[in-house]
Amino acid sequence: MLGPLEVLRDGTPLELSGVKPRSVLSYLLLRPNRVTATSELVAALWQGAPPVSARKMVQNAVWRLRALLDTDGQGIPSDAVSLRSRPPGYLLEVHPHALDLHRFHDLVAEGRSRMREGSVATASLRWRAALDLWRGPMLSDLVEAGVGWPELEATETTRLDVLEEYFDAELALGRHHAVIPELQALSRAEPWRERFVGQLMLALHRGGRHSEALDAYTAIRTELAEQLGLEPGRRLQELQQAILADDPALHVRPLPTTARATTVRPDPPASVQAAPLPTAPEPTAPRPAVTARPGERVRERREVSVAWINASVPAGDDRGDPERIDEAMASLHNVVGDEANRFDGTVAARIGSFWLVVFGAGHSRGNEPMKAVLMVLAVRHRLRRRRNSAQGLRIRAAVDTGDALVRYAADGGPPTVTSTALDRAQSLLPLVPLDEVWVSEDTREQSASRIDYQRARVSSAMWTVRGIRTPGGRDGGLPLIDRTEGVRTLAGMLDRDRTGPGVALVVGEAGMGKSSMLVEFERLAARRAPAERPLLAHVFPCTVDDSLLGVVATELCASCGIGADDPPETARDKLWTTIERVIADSDEACRVFERLLVAIGHVPDHEPAVVAEEMVAAWLTLLEGLATERPVVLIVDDLHGADENLLRIIDRLAVPAGPGRLGVVAAARPELFHRRPDWTRAPERIVTVELPRLSDDAVARQTRMIIETSGSPDLLTATGARTEALRELTDTVTALADGNPMFAAEFVRLALRRACADTPAAGDGGYGGVAALIPTAVRGALQARLDELPADLRTVAQDAALIGDAVWPETLAALQRRRDGEVTAALDELTRRGVLTTLGTGADGPIRFAFRQPLLREVAYARVPQGLRAAKHTELAGCAPGSRAPGERRRPVAPELLRLYSVVERLRR
Repeated sequence: MLGPLEVLRDGTPLELSGVKPRSVLSYLLLRPNRVTATSELVAALWQGAPPVSARKMVQNAVWRLRALLDTDGQGIPSDAVSLRSRPPGYLLEVHPHALDLHRFHDLVAEGRSRMREGSVATASLRWRAALDLWRGPMLSDLVEAGVGWPELEATETTRLDVLEEYFDAELALGRHHAVIPELQALSRAEPWRERFVGQLMLALHRGGRHSEALDAYTAIRTELAEQLGLEPGRRLQELQQAILADDPALHVRPLPTTARATTVRPDPPASVQAAPLPTAPEPTAPRPAVTARPGERVRERREVSVAWINASVPAGDDRGDPERIDEAMASLHNVVGDEANRFDGTVAARIGSFWLVVFGAGHSRGNEPMKAVLMVLAVRHRLRRRRNSAQGLRIRAAVDTGDALVRYAADGGPPTVTSTALDRAQSLLPLVPLDEVWVSEDTREQSASRIDYQRARVSSAMWTVRGIRTPGGRDGGLPLIDRTEGVRTLAGMLDRDRTGPGVALVVGEAGMGKSSMLVEFERLAARRAPAERPLLAHVFPCTVDDSLLGVVATELCASCGIGADDPPETARDKLWTTIERVIADSDEACRVFERLLVAIGHVPDHEPAVVAEEMVAAWLTLLEGLATERPVVLIVDDLHGADENLLRIIDRLAVPAGPGRLGVVAAARPELFHRRPDWTRAPERIVTVELPRLSDDAVARQTRMIIETSGSPDLLTATGARTEALRELTDTVTALADGNPMFAAEFVRLALRRACADTPAAGDGGYGGVAALIPTAVRGALQARLDELPADLRTVAQDAALIGDAVWPETLAALQRRRDGEVTAALDELTRRGVLTTLGTGADGPIRFAFRQPLLREVAYARVPQGLRAAKHTELAGCAPGSRAPGERRRPVAPELLRLYSVVERLRR
């Protein structure tokens, strides 16, 4: 089909004459293994009104096709293909892999999957193999006869898209010389696809043919101007300027050969490193030692997020001057270091204009992917604020998330990180356009609740960051159940004459429904009568881009009565009238007016010189003034991650409520109180709404609600065995959730997705299929819970996970080579913290312990590297009766997880 229609049997072409039989066969091949109505065939074969005998002509064509296809050439029925009558038309049964069109799409998908994993060379090979299947335009013989089905154009567009992705991969691999001839032909054949022209310009520039690269730009610019009256797109214009300036960012860079990076302290900003990352071979055999000796590195498996940042220096009269580049890179080094520290990351390496920042190598809070993206956005935001400076740096960045082996020095030295995520992100970095941030699917999945993404235009396997989700673009995501008291407390913040604390904090662990509480608070406000409805203003916990400005503009216009159709003069007058009315100090009023003019977009021919932070500060000042006239409440989500400036503002607002006071409703995790411990001791200023774990009955009700809203129609209307499986799904998820509503929602949605999938997901079967049913967000939250423990208790928990379902203190003491009393005290502390539970007690106290949440044991077990795990199992075989054989590494699997796996398999049938 990828060329003139050709039917082969054992490599020999079959003769198929006549336009109508060939057209019928081609149309059925576009819809293999499903019934195509005769009326649809008639409409496809004849443009306009068909002849009276159209159906008869289709029947004759089908009869001829059956004679050709349904036998193997010797009169014996063929098993490979069959054309059958099925009301209301015909069914062509054929194995998909017998079609070159299906093989093409398979190879394209595999290439994109390999690109997502960072295997650029393998992706390029797959795409080349897919393109080599084409023998000419799709169904070119029928096109010549007048056929113009939309599927032909769509497939041709896909071919061109794949060509663009293939050339991007080849350029990233440094094969610019090889692709120049094909790109020259394509840029002539497809002059309106500017990406081909850009790839040709880049290939020519890298090959030393600079004048030809600029000639290619001149040619496309002339053609666009003459034919369409347009200029080339922004990216093509920027590429031309970069070639003129010989921008170092255009030079080809070798792809990485190692997945190892050493975490080091940032170097002094005056130095520009040029050495490669240090590498070392991985041990080929498990370490025999069970415990670390002094100075020895302790290993641990954990999930990390990595961000690669590449800076580009604009050219000037002194382009290429090393002193100017050194000054620019030193300045950016300080910015990267500041923002990495702000978001709990570590600058692991710097090589010239490249930075590697690692998150989660030390202490995980379960939101490392989000912090990695926010850090990069913050760096870009700070550079944009000073874009007009002499340095004018611009960056590109790639963020990935994956499993890693982290080595900690027993003497407190810096850890090292080994992960394929390092390679994947770095190998994709050359494909990222300037000013863009790309993330992998794993990173997007774990940060999409707060960050908005779209598919990357160059690589469909990656995602481009669009910005921070505004409050209108985020919802609670979870139904509120058994939170009546908390909602009632928040509702009190809406009263005009309220007294008491001026700040309400919704506090709970990850997944307890804090954001849902804020959404419910907004719904309560919206249901108030207009005269009693307070003004709600949303504030982001930290500023990393200009996303908040749109929110400020919308809420500012609403508070000042500015309509969308108001002319600029009217909007300015309304803004000034409001500010002058509520801010008595004239100088302060003018300052606020100047900053908020930019927010509403009524400053003609004026480049906004006011940074986002100043605009937000002016908005808060106006809100405090408006609070003297009507109730005003600030809403802040994720306050635990707020900038210190915002916390100081809330400190100032945390006073007993009264007329004219600005109220605050915020959501945060308990870790907020590590930064503001006095907030727990000020009930007259701050009221805390704690969200405890839900009861099993509440989780079951929530689970049923999610199934009803998320399940497919086939599942929801199921009867018999499927109905029983859905009931069992509710029971199983309730047991796994441990009272956490987010856990329940994630388990249900993942189970339903897999149950409705056409094919089993990768890893199905055995432990891999069971472990794949632990949602990423749940695993991250459990890992964060382990990291909340002191290092010594975390080691005790991980060793306890190796012992088995029941942990005997004397067995653990022997494994750790410690006194029984010390180990028992540690186990008691883990029980007090809710990690373990007791299975029985004796005269001297608990005699056996077990993990209170089986999934936590699975995560703790997975933290131990395989070699160390084998060594400890060998040690256990000698100190615990009935222990596993030496070196055996059987992973613990929670019975509820096995039950969930069984339920999903039954729902899939």
